[in-house]
Amino acid sequence: MFSRQSGMPLSVTQSGGLIWDGTQRPNLVGDPSTSGSIQSRLDNYFNATAFSQPAPDVPGTTPRTLSYRGPAITIFDAVLMKDIPIRAGQRFELRIEAQNVLNHPVFGDPNTSFGSTSFGQITGTKIGPRQMMMGFKYHF
Repeated sequence: MFSRQSGMPLSVTQSGGLIWDGTQRPNLVGDPSTSGSIQSRLDNYFNATAFSQPAPDVPGTTPRTLSYRGPAITIFDAVLMKDIPIRAGQRFELRIEAQNVLNHPVFGDPNTSFGSTSFGQITGTKIGPRQMMMGFKYHF
């Protein structure tokens, strides 16, 4: 099975906002876009300098979601099965399953909490490395 999904829209929040009522977001003062492969942008997935601290009790100018998405998900899973007949009404089943067969990293979303030390950085993965399972079954 092959599965591909686009990344989720990113929503920048502010850690320790200073607003009386509601949610304070940072100010958007530049273009958060960056270029290059995801592997080359792990420490700077988007331009963190495109955001600034708003004044106290001011909501900030960053929209609820950016027109910028997190990393896409691409997964390839596979199953190999073999039925071996033994006698009438009996068979032996051999099954090998693998998840993330190609063992490609599926990176998680970047930290979108303005004010955090890892703001704009990808620090983990959404899906782990390849996993394989083998099963034997006797049908009678």
